[in-house]
Amino acid sequence: MLTEDENAGRQPEATRRRRGRRRVLKGVAALLACVVAAILTVAYVWQPPEERDFHSSWSVDSHFVDTPVARFHYTKTGNGSPVVLLPGGTLWSYTYRDTIPALANHHTVYAVDPPGYGYTSVHDEDFSYDVQAMADALSSFMDAVGVPRASILAHSLNGSVALYLAETRPERVDKLVLMAPLGLNAQVNFNLELMRAPVIGEAMTKLMGRSTFASGLSGAYARGERLTSRAVDEYWAPLSRRSNRKAMWKQVRTLDLSLVDRKLGDIRAPTLILWGDRDTFVSPEQANRLRRRIPASTLRMFPGLGHVLHEDAPALVNPELVAFLGAPPMASGRSGQESADGSSLRHGSAVRSDSAAYARPVQTVSTPVFRITP
Repeated sequence: MLTEDENAGRQPEATRRRRGRRRVLKGVAALLACVVAAILTVAYVWQPPEERDFHSSWSVDSHFVDTPVARFHYTKTGNGSPVVLLPGGTLWSYTYRDTIPALANHHTVYAVDPPGYGYTSVHDEDFSYDVQAMADALSSFMDAVGVPRASILAHSLNGSVALYLAETRPERVDKLVLMAPLGLNAQVNFNLELMRAPVIGEAMTKLMGRSTFASGLSGAYARGERLTSRAVDEYWAPLSRRSNRKAMWKQVRTLDLSLVDRKLGDIRAPTLILWGDRDTFVSPEQANRLRRRIPASTLRMFPGLGHVLHEDAPALVNPELVAFLGAPPMASGRSGQESADGSSLRHGSAVRSDSAAYARPVQTVSTPVFRITP
């Protein structure tokens, strides 16, 4: 038993310990408050710099057209039945620089930047970017350029938009080409999951710099040499814009793949699905499941190609597109698994392939210098 003097001596010591713990807890709380305040400031107040002085070196004609939704930037090349190209997430129509010449001999090719992509400007700051709104925007673009019906080619995230348009407006879609699309109601990759989280998504897209973007984008290529420094610059310049950064997390956060998934069986347009078996962004395991769900669909798997398969090996992918969208093949016996060198096609060059089924070259397409005008 403590004596009265010993008990009196211990009381100040216990008090000091309690006060010490309170000071530590207050310090931790203050630190957490500072961290939260900093994250909220980055997410909702701070604005990163934009690359406004970049000049593209892409040789293609550039156009703009206004709709109630947006001022769309697009390219128009070739003659024939219309084909509309939609880029994958964070990219813009530049991604089809090696695809357009292959298609333009037989088609009028519209490579469009959807809302939140490339050099398109959205009129409404509250535009939702969900699949319904994006499909409505695409439909308004087609109206504005006088295309009531077209074949639609879409990559990755905007595959969901093309699918939803084909499901809900079948009269507008002639044929459908899907390259590694998001269409099944399945788990998305980790980065997209992070972007779906409030505050985190906003902060992620704002803190992303050119080097961070390049590092992430490199994973989409199985053939890393295809992602040159110039290509990174071409993609990064428009993506650095405030409105496009915002669109990144908004489209992912509002993406409801169940809306697309449940109507896959309603698609009546002939559909070609292309996938690289080294895709680390959208699992190739989804390919056969998607093919079984879409009634009139064909699947081509490409060994050794990644998520941006049309950039990894245009010489391998382009013949599949040309044949499916309407160019008459010279012979049968195609295979999506033949080998090709995958080297880049220059504008106006012939399509090259190791398959004899595509021995006929695509004619030269003359393209003026790319220009962005207000």
